Amino acid sequence: MKVLHCADLHIREKDIEEIATCLQYMVDKAQGVDLIIIAGDTFDSRDIKLDSRAAKLAIKTISALADIASVAVIVGTPSHDGTAPEVLRYARGAHFVHVASVPEQIYLVGGELSRAPGIGNIKPDAILSIVPQPTKQFFNQGDIQTSNEAIAHGMTGLFAGFGAQAAEFPRIPHLLVGHWNVSGSKLSTGQVLTGQDIDISIDAMGLTNASAHLLGHIHLPQQLGDRTFYSGSPYPLTWGEAEEKGFWIHEFDADELYKSEFMKTPCRKLVRLTQDRTQQPSAVLVYPEMEGACVRIDITTWQDEAEAIDKDTIREMCMNAGALDVDIRINAVPRETIRAAAVLEAETLKDEFAEMAKLRGEDIDPETLSMAEQLETVPAEELLKTIAEAA
Repeated sequence: MKVLHCADLHIREKDIEEIATCLQYMVDKAQGVDLIIIAGDTFDSRDIKLDSRAAKLAIKTISALADIASVAVIVGTPSHDGTAPEVLRYARGAHFVHVASVPEQIYLVGGELSRAPGIGNIKPDAILSIVPQPTKQFFNQGDIQTSNEAIAHGMTGLFAGFGAQAAEFPRIPHLLVGHWNVSGSKLSTGQVLTGQDIDISIDAMGLTNASAHLLGHIHLPQQLGDRTFYSGSPYPLTWGEAEEKGFWIHEFDADELYKSEFMKTPCRKLVRLTQDRTQQPSAVLVYPEMEGACVRIDITTWQDEAEAIDKDTIREMCMNAGALDVDIRINAVPRETIRAAAVLEAETLKDEFAEMAKLRGEDIDPETLSMAEQLETVPAEELLKTIAEAA
C-alpha cells in the first residue's frame, strides 16, 4: 500500500501562485497512491473567506486528490486551521474526504475511509489512529506546566487504547496521524513554535504499535527513528525556511514500512544573508550558491554610515551569481541608541559613569571613576571614616 503524507499547507493569499504550482505538483505525484494524509494546518488562517482565492485553491486541490484516493484531513493549530477544514468535507471527488477534529480511529475499507472496521466479509486495508493537535482548553489544570503534564498523561492513555484496538487487525498498516511537537524534533532556522508547546515522546507514540507516525506542525521535513516522520511545509513560509520542501510517499508491505521517499516540490529556493557592521565594521558579505534563488540581505549599520552602502553593486553581484531576485534591507542604528543601551547594561557604577561620559562625548576624571568604584567596593564604615578624616 502507498500513502502520500503531507502537512502544513498553510494555503493563503500571499504567494498564491507558488502555492498553486507546488500543490499541483503534489496532485501529479499522487497518482497511484492508495491513501492521502494531510496532517494539519491546511489553512494559514482560521478566518479564511470561502470566496477567497486561498479557499478555492484548497477545495480544488482536495477535490483533485480525492479523485485519486481517499483523503484524511486532521485539524491543526487553532490559530491557523480553527474550524476552517470542516468545509473540506464537501469537496467533491471520486472518493470521500474525512475531516477529523477529535481523536478517533478509522479504517480504510475497500478504498474508502469508514468508522466501521469492515463491511460483511470485507476487512480493513489499513487502520488510522487520528489525533488533531491537543489543546490546553480541555485540560483546566491551572498553570501551563501542569496542563502540559495532564495532556501528556492523557495522550499516553489514548495511544495505549488505540494500540489495543488496532491489535484486533494484525498484518495491515496502522498509521498514527497527528499534529504536535515531538521531543527531539528540529526546527527550521527562525521558525518559532507558538506558546509553550506540548511535547510528545516517541516512546509514548510507540504505545500505539503503529507502523508509522505521520505528523504535522514542524515545518522542517525530517525522520525521527525508524517510523516517525514530519513532512514539513511543501513551500517556504518564512525566510527562515531555507531547507528543501516537499512531502513523503510511504510504502507498506502488510504492517511493515519498507520504503519512504521524500518528494521535493518545485518551490523557490531562499537564501538569506546577514551582516552587522556595528559589531564588525570590516565584515565582508560571504556569497553562497545563489543560482535560481530568491535572496534577502539584512545589513545592520550605523545610521550615519547607511548611505555609504552600495546596494546597486551588491544587487548586481547577486544577480550575476544567478539570483532570481534580491531584497536588500538596511537596519540603520543611531549610535546614541547603542551607547544608551550600554549605560543600562553597565554592571558597576564605575562602568555606568564611563558609558555616560561616552554618550555625552565628555572626558571623565580618573579620580571620579576611582570614587565611584570605592562607593561600591569599600565598606560603609571605612568610607565614612575616610570622609570624616578628609573633612
